[in-house]
Amino acid sequence: MKIGLLSVVMFVACGLFGTAAHAQNAPAFPPLNDGTSKTVPFSQWKFHDTGARGVDGVTKIEAADAYGDMANGQHGTIFRFTSGFISPVHTHTYDYYAVVIQGETENYEVGVKPIKMWPGSYWYQRGKKAHTTACVSKEPCLAFIVQSQKFDAQPPPEEE
Repeated sequence: MKIGLLSVVMFVACGLFGTAAHAQNAPAFPPLNDGTSKTVPFSQWKFHDTGARGVDGVTKIEAADAYGDMANGQHGTIFRFTSGFISPVHTHTYDYYAVVIQGETENYEVGVKPIKMWPGSYWYQRGKKAHTTACVSKEPCLAFIVQSQKFDAQPPPEEE
């Protein structure tokens, strides 16, 4: 992938998500403590294992914080999915927005036909909706996710 494409995708994503956050009356992107702008080349992102594993028990998701802290509140985070990752059906407490940066990704709710998404594709995941997320390319998948609350995942509630 060309660095130029990554820059364009990130610029568009920030514009989309900034507008969406404002529309939901969420606070604007948090400034740095010293009030300066920030530039981080991809080579400097520090990924950590999220602990999430695919249905095979081997593939995984790693994450790098762009801003905020995904475990505790509002954040912008780059997720890296191992090639072949397919999540178990799960839900999140809160809505989130995502843009595919690398690879071929699918994110679909139970009973809905998957749609392949390439770099530049966007999805919105409503909280509490059971869904699956997959990296179906031969290369790892990257997605930039923005959320006004913390990121979590859990099995869907049992149907009564």
